[in-house]
Amino acid sequence: MGRINATAVFICWAIGLSLMVGCQREPLSASEAATYVQRVIAEEQVPGAAVAIWHRGEPVLLRGFGVTNVEDPRPVDGDTLFKLASTTKAFTTAGLGLLVEEGKLEWEGRVVDYLPQFRLGDPWISAEFRVVDLLTHRSGLGPGAGDLMLWPQPNAYTRADVLNSLAHLPITRSFRADYAYDNLLYIVAGELIAEVSGLSYEDFVQQRLLAPMGLEHCYAGPVPAEARTNLADPHRLESEGLVVDTPNLAGHDPIVLAAAGGMHCSAADMLTWLQVLLAGGELADGKRLFSEQTRDRLWRPETLMPFSRERAERDGGHFYAYALGWRVQDMHGKKVIHHTGSLSGMYAWAAVVPEEELAVVVLMNRSAGAARQALIYGLLKPYLGAPERDWLAYFQDLYGTPAEAVEPEALAAPVGFARVTDEVLAGRYRDPWFGDIQISHDGDALRWRALKSPRLTGTLTAASDGVWALHWDDRSLNADAWVVADRSEAGALLLTMQAKSRGTDFSYDFHDLRFEKLEQAVQAESEALAGAIKQ
Repeated sequence: MGRINATAVFICWAIGLSLMVGCQREPLSASEAATYVQRVIAEEQVPGAAVAIWHRGEPVLLRGFGVTNVEDPRPVDGDTLFKLASTTKAFTTAGLGLLVEEGKLEWEGRVVDYLPQFRLGDPWISAEFRVVDLLTHRSGLGPGAGDLMLWPQPNAYTRADVLNSLAHLPITRSFRADYAYDNLLYIVAGELIAEVSGLSYEDFVQQRLLAPMGLEHCYAGPVPAEARTNLADPHRLESEGLVVDTPNLAGHDPIVLAAAGGMHCSAADMLTWLQVLLAGGELADGKRLFSEQTRDRLWRPETLMPFSRERAERDGGHFYAYALGWRVQDMHGKKVIHHTGSLSGMYAWAAVVPEEELAVVVLMNRSAGAARQALIYGLLKPYLGAPERDWLAYFQDLYGTPAEAVEPEALAAPVGFARVTDEVLAGRYRDPWFGDIQISHDGDALRWRALKSPRLTGTLTAASDGVWALHWDDRSLNADAWVVADRSEAGALLLTMQAKSRGTDFSYDFHDLRFEKLEQAVQAESEALAGAIKQ
């Protein structure tokens, strides 16, 4: 048990039982940390991971584990590129901070003053929306609103589509009061950087942030061909074992979600980034990337986040809040600034504890919740003076092991509002932000196809009057849905959607969709346009 023997643990646990505390665990040595990581990825069947720990001016661990791709095994090392997912958001807010320092924009400036085309579903909110509101998940939009324009990848949506679609997404929460995680507004933040700086988002971050820090294994945009030889590919776990998920989209073209979660970086370069933040924006050569005041602004709590009693007890904490691209909370009396990143087949985590001069990075190439949480808690908690605990066992109990994962709760079929036959259901439909879908007969099957999102193709099966179960061909999506028919006041056929499982990722925001069947003339025009695009 490392530096604390079993007898001491039992005595300390027995004494502290009534106080709900246990033995404090000293920080792991490099060998202990490596052994722990190896245990986690082995038990949780994670193909590869890169972990970096830096404490009080000294490197503790910088190492790769496992392989980049199970079909073409290459060892992961400290320079292997992983998708950063939402840990990208901190680079976006830092980029805005540079422009604030230069006087080119203000945190409290109105977004419409910089991007006149910016519109939300409420005119007053649109006019009052400030730059800081783009970053703090309190917009009034629901969780993951519009994320179906971002994934599953690849798809045909553009950043212009994102900007144009915001006005059609429903305002379901209280503006500046309710926390609801979103990605689209970070894409708007990236477009704001481009508008104000005159550079694309990718070029700005590369030139103004990554290059000055000397990050040679970190990319805001497409990854150069020569760098893709050390690129981790996303994986998923199926009954027959690990398989490569959607190929790592690190191609030649920029992707829509770049500013919200599109960067690639190595654990070594992420550690350098965190060190610069801990140093208040000062680079290794003494020059400044940004001021300490800007760093502190990025870390200032803005929006309170849900904080359950279970989490409070587990973290020994009292508050949990969102800052600008970072989450901030107290854990066992110390402030922890951190953020996770989650994309299909890729998980990330980055954290700093200023009081401890501590920085920790975890990058993984499988979406394994128990593994990421076990690594977060198992590596971080010892530096906080927390009680000893087997965090891998704890999160396996919570999430299930890979062989016996906890099954998400299935939701009952909804009630249909209109009796519609399969023949009448067939046709083309349009949602004002998602675009067009086509429902057609293929032999005995009724097929659904999203025109701009090709992986959202599946089969409709009647469940009851006016209700169909939609099963995606791509079973890795884990996001089957109910489709419900209704009629508008004018008699037009309407389709709404609901997730079939409570465990469906919130980014499959089916509930925001409202498809209206197109008239024949409009359908013909749409089909002609689709044919022209294919040519």
